[in-house]
Amino acid sequence: MSIQLVTALGALSGCALSLCVADPSALADATSSSWILPFTAGGFIYIATVSVIPELLENSSTGQSLREILALLLGIFMMYLISMYE
Repeated sequence: MSIQLVTALGALSGCALSLCVADPSALADATSSSWILPFTAGGFIYIATVSVIPELLENSSTGQSLREILALLLGIFMMYLISMYE
């Protein structure tokens, strides 16, 4: 529990520090955020899949695991569709 608190505080302090250091005009610039957002999204997807998929495969039947993995892939595909049409 205390490790999670340290991790959460590290994330919040890193966010606050980056917002304080960042130039406000750079935050409004689309080119600076156009390469940061894919790395951030990829990091979240990687962490989610690395921690979730082993648990899904371990604690349920084959059919249930297949449905859960297909739901995960469907969610990623929906994010792709939203990015294409937005």
